[in-house]
Amino acid sequence: MSVLKKESIKDLLSKDYLMQILPGLRDIKLENIKTNGLSGAKIYKITLFSRQDKKSLYLKINNLKEDWLAKVNKDEGRELAIFKDDIYSKLEEFINDIYLGYYIGDNSYAILMNDMSVYKKTNNSEKECLYYLNNLAKFHSKFKEHDITNYKELLNVDEYCNFLTKTKVSEVEEFKENYQKGEIILKDILGENLFNKYDEIKEIDSIFSYYPKTFLHGDYRPDNTLYINQNDIRIIDWANSGCGPCTLDVFWYLMTSVNVKFDKTILLNYYKMNLENYIGYKLTRRTWDTLLKVGILASCKMYLVSLLANSNLEDKYEYLNIYYWIENLKSVLIDL
Repeated sequence: MSVLKKESIKDLLSKDYLMQILPGLRDIKLENIKTNGLSGAKIYKITLFSRQDKKSLYLKINNLKEDWLAKVNKDEGRELAIFKDDIYSKLEEFINDIYLGYYIGDNSYAILMNDMSVYKKTNNSEKECLYYLNNLAKFHSKFKEHDITNYKELLNVDEYCNFLTKTKVSEVEEFKENYQKGEIILKDILGENLFNKYDEIKEIDSIFSYYPKTFLHGDYRPDNTLYINQNDIRIIDWANSGCGPCTLDVFWYLMTSVNVKFDKTILLNYYKMNLENYIGYKLTRRTWDTLLKVGILASCKMYLVSLLANSNLEDKYEYLNIYYWIENLKSVLIDL
């Protein structure tokens, strides 16, 4: 069944439509699901019953005027960009069977999804990290820059960098304290001169004259994927999707989701090898170096302060993990 655009939430949950999903529908149970995280979206589990069968669905409703994260990042339904014809056709294998229908209003939107939770399990082993990176390379290879640059609702690299700035997190006390703690550690490690240079960077795109851009997920990690098998990893939650360097997604995944004991250089080279296989040509050294620099700056702007605040620097592997990011960041800053 294709993903259908509906005129209202009522239409999305109409008996006629739900009977297409479960023929012989006799009853419906609606349950509010508590969620954690920054988004204020409401999630409901909908169980459909027929005489002989039942089927579970999930309904996501986002009020963009009440959602703190949506307000600070000017989200007007960014997640729905995946349903645009020229994006959906390239994404279909990554979102197949997940989405059923959606509705968008002036200040809200809703998405009806199949229950795919049975697949949302992974041990996040080193071998599985390779599968995730191969999947990410395949996803990035589907898009050329001209495919997505016209969609203004997508985040650009500078908007990613300013996603959770000091000003924005100050509205939430726990984030404010975490940010301040991490910032103090970062300033101490970098030294005042390099820290000031880093802190003054507001527009990465003004530093680099050109680098290739692709469609970004913006929050690629196991929690936002459905692991079917090593060759089939579906992707959900596109609220942070954007247009930018492929390395932003890669470094975000390495920072947030990979065991600190794993060799990030091996994982990064594996991603590059697979990306080149999918696009059918080798990236020049200059292009790849630029992608690495932009990716390091962007991912560090997005997450390094939080990573520092929540790491135990007395643990050998956590220390080496921080050392990897700091040394790469220093190298980029010194060259600017």
